[in-house]
Amino acid sequence: MAETERGCPLAEGVRFRLLGPMTARTADGAALALGPNQQRALLAVLLLRAGRPVPVPELCDALWGERPPARAVGTVRTYASRLRALFEPDRPARAPARVLVFASGGYALRLSRPAVDIDEFERGLTDAARLRTAGAVRQAYRTRERALALWAGCPLAGLPGPHAEARRDRLTGLWLTAREAHFHDALELGLDRETPAVPALRAFAAEHPLREGAQELLMRALHRAGRTGEALAVYEATRETLALELGATPGPGLTALHRTLRSRPTPRPLAGPCAERGAAGPFVGRDAESDLVLGVLAGAPEAVPVAVLTGMPGIGKTALAAHVAERARGLFPDGVLRAGLGAGAAAPLGRLVRALGAPEAAVPEGAEARAALYRSLLAGRRVLLLLDGALDTAGLLPLLPGTPGCAALVTSASRGLVVPGARPVEVPELDDGAALELLGAVAGARRARQDPGGLRELAGLCAGLPLALHLAGRRLRLEPGLSAAELVSPGGTGPLARLRADGRAVEDGFRRRAQGLSPGALRALRATATAPDRFGPAEVAALLAAGEPEAAGAIEELVDSGLLAPGVSGRYRCHPLVRAFARHRLGPA
Repeated sequence: MAETERGCPLAEGVRFRLLGPMTARTADGAALALGPNQQRALLAVLLLRAGRPVPVPELCDALWGERPPARAVGTVRTYASRLRALFEPDRPARAPARVLVFASGGYALRLSRPAVDIDEFERGLTDAARLRTAGAVRQAYRTRERALALWAGCPLAGLPGPHAEARRDRLTGLWLTAREAHFHDALELGLDRETPAVPALRAFAAEHPLREGAQELLMRALHRAGRTGEALAVYEATRETLALELGATPGPGLTALHRTLRSRPTPRPLAGPCAERGAAGPFVGRDAESDLVLGVLAGAPEAVPVAVLTGMPGIGKTALAAHVAERARGLFPDGVLRAGLGAGAAAPLGRLVRALGAPEAAVPEGAEARAALYRSLLAGRRVLLLLDGALDTAGLLPLLPGTPGCAALVTSASRGLVVPGARPVEVPELDDGAALELLGAVAGARRARQDPGGLRELAGLCAGLPLALHLAGRRLRLEPGLSAAELVSPGGTGPLARLRADGRAVEDGFRRRAQGLSPGALRALRATATAPDRFGPAEVAALLAAGEPEAAGAIEELVDSGLLAPGVSGRYRCHPLVRAFARHRLGPA
């Protein structure tokens, strides 16, 4: 039923949904028009206070925090007046309100027995925990499942203010903990043997790589499925992520499980978490590139084929590599191993030899000794190595397998990476059809049906960059009140301002690459903001008031960094979002 402007008399049974976009329906199913988002935010504060008065200064803090507008109190009164008209449309003028009353210097909402999904959600989790403590695991599982079914997206989606933000954080934390408990109960009850739990757990763990509980559950599920080698590789990937993101090491639970699994024989061929990061989202397009890389990896059995995927930040090199590795599993019966690379080879070599079964005490110090052990462990095996994020040739070469039958799939943002005998594969932008398909898949089928024109315009803004498309789609899915048009026109800060979600931003990769540029290349990057669509050294030299040799050197450095793409006939092009980054984040040349 469409939302209407009609109000409802004081009645029982008004149902509020806040675990997603905020809505309200009367007992007979009529949708209530709750007004703009800020008015809804005020209603949410009053509703969640369960009839107790909320002082006006506290309401102002809830809506605006430390910087309320000059007319904050007047705005609160206006919202309260509108809500009174909504809940008591037939109240005579000057008659005292019975639903939204003013008491003790504040407002109190006194609906008769409203149903609020947040209350039901929290009661369900409390009941499930009580049942679990009492040993009624199956009842706890079902009770928690009913509570989780109330979740319809980002809580209080689109509502502004510190109160809504704090509630969102708290509820999201409860939901994450409940999902982990739900998976735990399913494993304990053996339900994973009836309905495979690994794909759902893999997606959940990939979306939350810093939650050790999720990674531990995934390891247990993989081991129970006979994939102990893959479970051990999940531990190595988690240890790497914790070190890079938090400077921390795995906690005692994850460490103890890792120790236990290492002490048992691997019942299935060794495998690695090559596709976890792509498991939670769609993979579209790339058929030609995927087939090409797969053909390289399926080369002569007496050789060691190496394919190197290059391209600008956010172009989807890792997702393509994971997709190809999954397709190639049948070619490598001893499994697929993934390692994230960085500065130097010693750390990733240590992770790989541990994943290949070397005891901790047997892992030597130093890259050279680890490389020798690594090659001895690969001898006689057919393993595909996915080496992600190579920075330079020196850090990559010790990780390339030397055993015929093995192969390596490398990703790098640097087009200047030199790997003897490797097949370079440039990963291009998605074409218009694939870009729209990816955006629609992430944003959701309802969005795609309701606003195809808006999604098409937003896909055009992202200019075929998969990360931008993914982040834009996530924003639309997480914030149902946000329109595609708002993302396309974010104001004077440029298109980068709103291409962010889940703590990631499309400009992060651009910034990391720009930080490694020489001053001359950085000036040339700034100049691309005003350069023609296709340009050469002469145009850049004119913009920089420099000689062509200097401009050519700067262009070459930008190409190697992945921030500039070579065109034809000595011309170069800059992706529109890189141009926006140069214009809005780097300032004039």
